Amino acid sequence: MIRGLGTDLCPPSRWRHLVERFGAEKCAGRILHPEEADYLLHGNRQRLPERLAGRWALREAFGKALGTGLDGWSWKELRYVNGRLWAVGALAELLAARGVQKLHGSLTHDGDLALAVVILED
Repeated sequence: MIRGLGTDLCPPSRWRHLVERFGAEKCAGRILHPEEADYLLHGNRQRLPERLAGRWALREAFGKALGTGLDGWSWKELRYVNGRLWAVGALAELLAARGVQKLHGSLTHDGDLALAVVILED
């Protein structure tokens, strides 16, 4: 049974500006688990703003699916690598307590938009 569904859009131009202002490592490290940040930082740097926008949209979509928005959980405990979405630490415990056993996430980029969809299932 579906426990939650969330979607979000984020413009990569916002992240392009942040990367230029604060640097790629700081931007990625602020919102991503270290392994996920490392995965993005060792990829194509030209695509980094759109990939960060996608990861941010994914976190926003997850918060909507969870029903809490961005409050009450750590963004770094949500992981998305190679099309697989999962939670670690206290976030995994929170999901288990709510009966959520499966997480599904998808990202896409087109022009100056990144779109994310998240489904939480029991």
